[in-house]
Amino acid sequence: MIMKDFHCSFCALFKLAFFSRPATINIAASAPLIKEKERWKLMRNIFIGIGIFTGLITVFLFYNHKQLPAEEDVFQNTENWSSVTEEVYFVKKIDGDWLTIFRNRDAIMMGRLEQNWLGYWELRGDEGYKSTLISTYYPPMEDDEFTWSASGSSGETSSYYFGQIINPMINRIEVETKKDFFEDALIISDGGAQFFFVESEDEMLMPVNIRAFTETGELIYSTIKPIYR
Repeated sequence: MIMKDFHCSFCALFKLAFFSRPATINIAASAPLIKEKERWKLMRNIFIGIGIFTGLITVFLFYNHKQLPAEEDVFQNTENWSSVTEEVYFVKKIDGDWLTIFRNRDAIMMGRLEQNWLGYWELRGDEGYKSTLISTYYPPMEDDEFTWSASGSSGETSSYYFGQIINPMINRIEVETKKDFFEDALIISDGGAQFFFVESEDEMLMPVNIRAFTETGELIYSTIKPIYR
């Protein structure tokens, strides 16, 4: 009886060892399925990563485009200039444009700030390059009523007039932008400093005629003829 049981057990082990299919064949048979699952898992992770990256970029751009320009933007835009910015007088939105007035050791400049596609603010001129709109000399001369500068050449459809008001008696400034037509300048006051600015859609008229008046309307200065008081 014992021998019979032993024989049966031996036969069973013999069949299992030599006639049954190895387990490795089953693993090999399922390998393509495993690889396919891994491939889909990898693709899923790639798509999830792309979605997260796109979402982060969208949030970044949305956040940047919501930011208003600040004095720091002016300093960053001019940090590599040959003469560094020493003071930013103001950054304000005027007639739909973000304008800034700042100075270095030699000049006071007015510039326009515009956002690039990333949402960063840059100084841009009319040609689209990084530049200012107009500048005037600094510091002013001892006997200056105001400093001034005009920008625009023949054939250009716009011109700029800009300067710093020195005489505290000056209340109004007007610029001859067309023959016998004077336009009141925008007076900008900030931190005790005063500036004037005119943007004209006409070519710059020569000679440049800028006039300054007191609060009572008295003409006290003209760029083309002396005023005797």
